[in-house]
Amino acid sequence: METDITTNLTLINGIIAFLGMILFFLLRYKNRKNKDKKFNLEYWINDNMLELSISLVTSAVCFLMLDDIVYYVSQVTPKELPLVKITAFLCGFANQWILKKIINPLKK
Repeated sequence: METDITTNLTLINGIIAFLGMILFFLLRYKNRKNKDKKFNLEYWINDNMLELSISLVTSAVCFLMLDDIVYYVSQVTPKELPLVKITAFLCGFANQWILKKIINPLKK
């Protein structure tokens, strides 16, 4: 008996997930309150180190569960959708949105 070992953990899907995470942070930067200051990468990394670390870990975990997530989402969506790529993007983007909702109240 042969087992079909296929996986959606590919470099392209990893890049899509990472780009989703970058897009979230860029949109957040665009909507910042103080728009007079110039961007300073060192300051941004220091100011967001905890959130960035949590984001990287949770995005990686979500991405590692990509096969399972795609399987369950495919049960309720049209078969024509590029589910793997959409789900990979959401592993990066939506994951950050959820974390923001959890972390912001804790910052205060």
